[in-house]
Amino acid sequence: MIFQHIKCIALAAAWILACRPTLATSAENGDIKSAQITVFVTVDWEGAWLENDNIAAMQSFRKKFPHIPMLQLLNPAYLLKQEVNKDVAIAQIKSTFLPEDTQGLHVHAWKSLVQYCQVPYQSSYSYSGENEACETGDCGYTVSLEYAYSEADLTKLLACSRDLLVQQGFAKPVHFRAGGWQMGPRLANALQTNGFVWDSSRIDANLLTTRWHAESGIIKMTSALHQGSTPLEQPFELKTADAQHAALIEFPNNAALADYTNTKQIVELFKQLILNKKEIMVLGFHQETADMYLPHLEKAIPLMNEIAQEANVQLNWASH
Repeated sequence: MIFQHIKCIALAAAWILACRPTLATSAENGDIKSAQITVFVTVDWEGAWLENDNIAAMQSFRKKFPHIPMLQLLNPAYLLKQEVNKDVAIAQIKSTFLPEDTQGLHVHAWKSLVQYCQVPYQSSYSYSGENEACETGDCGYTVSLEYAYSEADLTKLLACSRDLLVQQGFAKPVHFRAGGWQMGPRLANALQTNGFVWDSSRIDANLLTTRWHAESGIIKMTSALHQGSTPLEQPFELKTADAQHAALIEFPNNAALADYTNTKQIVELFKQLILNKKEIMVLGFHQETADMYLPHLEKAIPLMNEIAQEANVQLNWASH
C-alpha cells in the first residue's frame, strides 16, 4: 500500500483543483488512474484536562501506526488553567506529535480563554443545557461560539488563541475546528479574516445521535448550522478568496469522532465512501477520552486497509 501526503497547506483552494486524489478515467489518453481515498485523522484537544492515560494511549497509537499523520487541533486553554504547570503541559502535548503531523486550532469558549483574550464572556447558548455561569474555576466549554459571540469578538478570540499557541512554541495554525461543531457565517468570516484556510466544523448531526438525543441542544444547533450535511459530503469552498484573504475550504467531519462511532460504524462509513467513489474521509477523536475511544479507530484501521485492497482503492493518510 502506498501512502501519500498532500502538500498544499498554503493554498487550500488549489488543493481542491490540483492536489486531491483522482477517481476518474482519463478519456483523452486512455490511461486509467487508480481510485483513491484520503483519510484525515484529527485530534480535538478540548482544553479540559491532560491525563497520563490519554497521553499514553495516543503515544501507543503513534507507535503502532507511525505512517499515519494526525491533524492536531490544539486548544490553548490548557495553558491558562491555574492548576496546570505550563511547561509540563506543553511537553505532554508535544509528546504525542510525529514529524508529519499538522498543528491546527480548536476553540471552546472557556471563560479563562475568553477573558484572557479580552473578549466579554457569554454564558448563554450552551449546546448541552449546562449552566455556564461561574464565579470561580472555569466554565464555558459548551457555549456555542456561533450563537453566543459576535463576528468581531470571534475575530479577536481566534487571533488571540492562535497567538497564544505560537508564543508557547507551537506552529502557527491555519486549520480549525469549532468546539461542538458550532460554526456558522460569523465564525467563518472570522476564520477567513485571520488567515485560516481549512475548516472541519461541519457535520451531519445524525452522527451525534449515538450519544445525544434528537431534542438535545447540540443536535438542534448542529442541524440548523449544517443543513444538508451527510456522511458522504466532500470538501468545498466555504469562503471565496478576495484581495486580502485566501479562500477558506470546508472539509466536513463526515465520519465524526471515535467518541460517537464504534469500530463497526467507522468501517461502515469508510465502506460507503468507497462504494460511492468519494475521495475524502475526515474522522478523529478527543484527547480527553483517547484511552476510552481511540481503540475504536485502532481496530478499524486494519479492516479499512482490507476493504481498500479488495476494492482496488489506494488508501492515503493525510494531515493537511
